[in-house]
Amino acid sequence: MGSSSLSEDYRLCLERELRRGRAGVCGDPSLRAVLWHILVEDFDLHGALQDDALALLTDGLWGRADLAPALRGLARAFELLELAAVHLYLLPWRKEFTTIKTFSGGYVHVLKGALSEDLLIQSFQKMGYVRRDAHRLMVAALPPAHQLVQVALGCFALRLECEILGEVLAQLGTSVLPAEELLQARRASVDVASCVAWLQQRLAREEEPPPLPRRGSPTGCQARLDLYRDVQEDEGSDEASLYGGPSPSPDSPASELACQPQFWEQSARLWGSRGGPWEPAEASSPTSGASEEEEPQPEAFSFLSLRRELLSRPGDLAPPHSPRSPEQASPAPVPEAPGYQMHTCLAPGALPAFCCDTCRQLHATHCAALPSCHPGHGLRTLHGNSQRRLWLQRAQVDALLYDSPAAGP
Repeated sequence: MGSSSLSEDYRLCLERELRRGRAGVCGDPSLRAVLWHILVEDFDLHGALQDDALALLTDGLWGRADLAPALRGLARAFELLELAAVHLYLLPWRKEFTTIKTFSGGYVHVLKGALSEDLLIQSFQKMGYVRRDAHRLMVAALPPAHQLVQVALGCFALRLECEILGEVLAQLGTSVLPAEELLQARRASVDVASCVAWLQQRLAREEEPPPLPRRGSPTGCQARLDLYRDVQEDEGSDEASLYGGPSPSPDSPASELACQPQFWEQSARLWGSRGGPWEPAEASSPTSGASEEEEPQPEAFSFLSLRRELLSRPGDLAPPHSPRSPEQASPAPVPEAPGYQMHTCLAPGALPAFCCDTCRQLHATHCAALPSCHPGHGLRTLHGNSQRRLWLQRAQVDALLYDSPAAGP
């Protein structure tokens, strides 16, 4: 399987997960198994997927006294880089993903804890980021979609390589050896067993390993870290954004990471008011402070909420005598006539994938009108068929309520 075929399979995996309501790093077990098998036999595939792959691996492992924790920290860094590329590919209209704060907890503890600054900047430049000042990277021009997919796939492959190297060390029985010997053995081997045998022979000839250059150990997996908030915010707030803007709402696609409990398994939500980054959702608390620019999000639809909305209006469905001003709007704004409507992109009976709370329209996944809804609109992703079915029924009920002659006062 060539790199172009892998790239297409990876892209389809990301888009399939987005339709299920998740916008995170690749967690497809079949693709992971295929890529693992190819990488074990052909280490040089990394060079075809990402031209600086070997430099990233060498930089992340160089001088580490114990390679096992170094591999875990390095895998987490590749995961965060993969996630940044995936966000730009799947959700390019989200403003919070266009600025990265280089003093955020994720950048300082995860990325700089594993990789050098020069290689990090080089990796982000492939995603279209340029340095705005000493504290921020911003997207100057969004790269082509295929380039973002290729960057994300390269980081995914490097995550798997960290797992492969970890398996080698586990079978070898020691993780205290020079990184260059480990990488040399991997490049010269066609499977894990031959790599382990090569290292065993090498270590048997050396009574004492050569001294290692001094270098600090990488930071292990810690809760409440992401790329979008600073270190002070990490210590005091679970909801500050890595990109300097408000965190996405709970209705946004869940951005998942593979770090907890192990770095190759998806488990923790990175954004959302129900769970802080890098920790399970049930272990976190709601945010206590919201940005001034953050717009309130309507609650998810159910027929109970529809009934509450109707009963809360004076004169039931009669036109209100004193419409609410923006300052008086509640966190769950009541839709005004004509309610929510199905956009023309939706075929009869088709389930919507997005809901624009500004235009009050439901859209299909590949609706051509979505770009016009992105700037400044409250666009949400509908998670799962049950929620999509409820919103479709809501639009149908709204059509009956507001379009029927009986809906008047």
